[in-house]
Amino acid sequence: MKKSNIIVSAVVALLMIGYFGYLGFKGMKQKENIFLAKDKVEIETLAPNREFLKSLRYKSRTFTFDELPLEIQKRIKNEELIAHQKMQTILKDFLVRFHVKAKNERDIFSVTTDDLPPLIEISKKRVGMEKVEELYKKNIDVFPKDHKPGAIKAQIYTELLTQDTYDYMINQLADVYRTADSRLPDAPKIDTKWILTEKFSPSYGSEEAPFHLIWIGFYGCLECKNFTQDLGLLIQKYGFDNFRVTFIPWTKRDIDAYAYLNLTAFCLREQEGDASFWNFHSLAMNKSDVLKKIKYDDLKMARGFAEEILKSVQIKQEKIKSVLACSKNLNQDNKLLVEMTKAKQKLNFLPDVYSPMAFLNGRFLDLEGRSLFLAVDDKMKELIK
Repeated sequence: MKKSNIIVSAVVALLMIGYFGYLGFKGMKQKENIFLAKDKVEIETLAPNREFLKSLRYKSRTFTFDELPLEIQKRIKNEELIAHQKMQTILKDFLVRFHVKAKNERDIFSVTTDDLPPLIEISKKRVGMEKVEELYKKNIDVFPKDHKPGAIKAQIYTELLTQDTYDYMINQLADVYRTADSRLPDAPKIDTKWILTEKFSPSYGSEEAPFHLIWIGFYGCLECKNFTQDLGLLIQKYGFDNFRVTFIPWTKRDIDAYAYLNLTAFCLREQEGDASFWNFHSLAMNKSDVLKKIKYDDLKMARGFAEEILKSVQIKQEKIKSVLACSKNLNQDNKLLVEMTKAKQKLNFLPDVYSPMAFLNGRFLDLEGRSLFLAVDDKMKELIK
């Protein structure tokens, strides 16, 4: 959903040399920024505050949120996150509609909010029946022989209208962030201990860093390359003393080509340590344009890709064979695979997990209409004063 900023891309390109210089450096005494391959005021959350649970009382005993069973805490947090997502959708719709009307006005306080045009009405002017006819004729052989042209065309029109409305909203939202210094409410804060595990939550950066970004994902997501490069820029700007990143492997399916690649990375980490893991991680993530061509069931292509990346990590051939033997075993007797699957289950209380997904200091980062760099940079500039 995010497009790389042209200026950022140029900066990243200049920083490629610094990244590749890292690959030959094995000592981890001084952290290097491995993510580059190309170049205290908060908005309140709309979610209810934990304090409301102090009113939960049984006779003379009261319960705070932290005193409730963990299962209940997670169920409550799940409902808060779902409610937040719904409210954000409503607020984004209003924000974009207001922006369309107010962006050319000198006095934004004079702009009324009671007659804002619905986004769907704007899209109706943009989506013509010519496109519907074009798509209908192009796919006519796909439809059943006894289909009703009017019904099919109505369905095509509805789908085009829905997509255009969403695309228009995202483009306008990006313009809002870029030009209007806008803010939306923060997401409810989660306890990061709920989603972290020692074996499957490797971190890069200082443990004492005041800003901690948790990245949930897999090798092959469409935005992972941009995501990785944005992390490099954030580390370049704020340094390891201020910024730390933690990666949590996740895939929709327990076993597929992408789960295999996640497993390969953690087989490598178990056998060779964090330095080799992060080298593999950054190299693989920066090839998301190649990885996205791998189908979910294409383990052969995934293994070929993994072997190519392992060779680039510069470990001995026998170690490469050992790592590939570890990740090749996708049966239940592979303890690392079983543990990785259990670690993924810790994320079940989060609604609509996808890749890449990010949390900054325990709060979900909404990246619709802006890049990871812009979203985090905006928040960090706001808090570091």
